[in-house]
Amino acid sequence: MPSAEQSPPDDVVDSWLRIVDAAARTHHRLLEKVSKAGVSDQWFGVLHLLMRAPDHRMPMTKLARDLSMTAGGFTKLADRMGREGLIDRRGSSGDRRVVYATLTEQGLEHAQRSEEAFLEAVKEVVLGQLNAKQVLGVADNLSRLLQTVPAPVVEEPPLAAPERDPGLPERRRGEER
Repeated sequence: MPSAEQSPPDDVVDSWLRIVDAAARTHHRLLEKVSKAGVSDQWFGVLHLLMRAPDHRMPMTKLARDLSMTAGGFTKLADRMGREGLIDRRGSSGDRRVVYATLTEQGLEHAQRSEEAFLEAVKEVVLGQLNAKQVLGVADNLSRLLQTVPAPVVEEPPLAAPERDPGLPERRRGEER
């Protein structure tokens, strides 16, 4: 088999796209199984990160960044999770700018259930096709890419000024022009 240097560029590109497609479809299938276990696939990433964090607690900004979400998008998700009693949000006693998300007892139960469902899905879907050594080899190879490619910076979209109706009179500081 020719090495990557000897392979036609189209073969390398096609192979990479197959890797990306396989990972995306497999991950989608795993999350479907988590969802069938009663845990929203939208919540899985948050629950997973908080489950593994010290004291099941992380700054909201770090959670948003790790999930490649905007701060505003993550705040909406955290609001829903808070209303469901899964997380509690509190400011830091040392820095008022930092808000932490912490798993509640109910959130911890959901996180444990989602982790169990995810593990079962990995066993069925991934280990049904690849052995553990193959999975670890793929992970090791892709980890090299993670070390060279920075995590994406997700920024809030700029707020656009609303369009002004040209038929309205000019008003500034309460004066007509």
